[in-house]
Amino acid sequence: MHRRLFFLMMNIKLANHMFCYRKLLNQSGFQNHLTLRIQMLNFISILSTVLVLIMFNHGCLSAAPLSVTVQAEAAILMNASTGAILYEKNVKVPHHPASITKIATAIYAMEIAQDKLLQLLPAPREALASISTEAKRRSGYTLPSYWLEQGGTHIGIKNGEELTLKDLLFGMLVSSGNDAANVIAMSLGGTIPQFMEDLNKHLQKIGCTQTHFCNPHGLYHPKHMTTAYDMALMTANGLKNPVFRKIVSTVRYTRPKTNKQEASVLIQTNRLLKTGKYYYPKAIGVKTGYISMAQHTLVAAALQDDRLLIAVLLKSKERDELFLDVIKLFEAAFNQPKVERILLKAGETDHLFFPNGAQGPIKTTIADSVSIRFYPAEEPELAATLQWKNLPFPIEKGESVGEITIQIASGKTLQKVPLLAGEDVKASWTYWLKSFF
Repeated sequence: MHRRLFFLMMNIKLANHMFCYRKLLNQSGFQNHLTLRIQMLNFISILSTVLVLIMFNHGCLSAAPLSVTVQAEAAILMNASTGAILYEKNVKVPHHPASITKIATAIYAMEIAQDKLLQLLPAPREALASISTEAKRRSGYTLPSYWLEQGGTHIGIKNGEELTLKDLLFGMLVSSGNDAANVIAMSLGGTIPQFMEDLNKHLQKIGCTQTHFCNPHGLYHPKHMTTAYDMALMTANGLKNPVFRKIVSTVRYTRPKTNKQEASVLIQTNRLLKTGKYYYPKAIGVKTGYISMAQHTLVAAALQDDRLLIAVLLKSKERDELFLDVIKLFEAAFNQPKVERILLKAGETDHLFFPNGAQGPIKTTIADSVSIRFYPAEEPELAATLQWKNLPFPIEKGESVGEITIQIASGKTLQKVPLLAGEDVKASWTYWLKSFF
């Protein structure tokens, strides 16, 4: 792939001069290494400082997707730290999420009330109002979307009962209490519709652009939609919070005695965390979901060494296949060994240095080869900048004349590589004579 990259030069005294560079990516011997070449096409004038952008070929530096098949209609496997996508299936197609909605409710609640976890919140009657699923349907979903449905999951909160925000979060995320979600939303938002308006704005802010939630618990409404990609983003956001991370990994939680009830035990709904057929020791959470219109949904996170992965599966017909699919995804990723790719080879490079006043271009060298190690499904997109130095004469062989900075797509710097003069250089006679006038 050939591209031309044009740049305004950085030296103010020579402001109107421009170089035109074309990037050539040498793909020979691709299995073992990548070399990067920059060729000068049109030399107009010599500048003392030049900034050149080097783009690695995405056709070569691209991840090899995992060879896995899942039954869910939409699925994604994402690295929580880097955002790299290891597997994707219909990741931007909107679906009904069911109770995994509560992930969004939790992250926003902790965003605005992290310092109020131990504050007692009284449960208002409006947050506990319920109606039949059929009545909602017959109304054309014009009734409040947040009204609870008879037969839905709950933790038995009573009118006027006082619970801490912490206990409500455990009740919502561990036992999937729809009532807990409503009490959180009403207590923190003033009204549940106001909380949802603010929550949706927050989700847009963190990049979940295809999500719109009508209620805090995930009961069906035709406009309550999200995507596998957005759910992975919001979960990655949540897992940065140690409180969220602790809650979603909890198997059993004792809900303390309140002004209305004795203490009780809340049990985790995520079978990846519980001893049994689908127990997965690498799993650290996060949330299951089910309503008939959404079918089975799941957001799961698993950790191996320092590698944290998030899987999202939407609209799976069978609950059992949901857990089998997510384990399959995690194991396919965790069983990949890291590979090494050489980006720049030690020795002479194709980058020619044109110092102002030299008789000609100077060849450059790199002292040591530059390589990266990565998992095949997470091969990063890379870019680099090359910046030349403004050096006085004479320039000695082995002296640093420039620097290549290699970065990943997020902008994080991986390595800085000095370019060294390949020979001794003195000023040209014309440059020497001009310096006297």
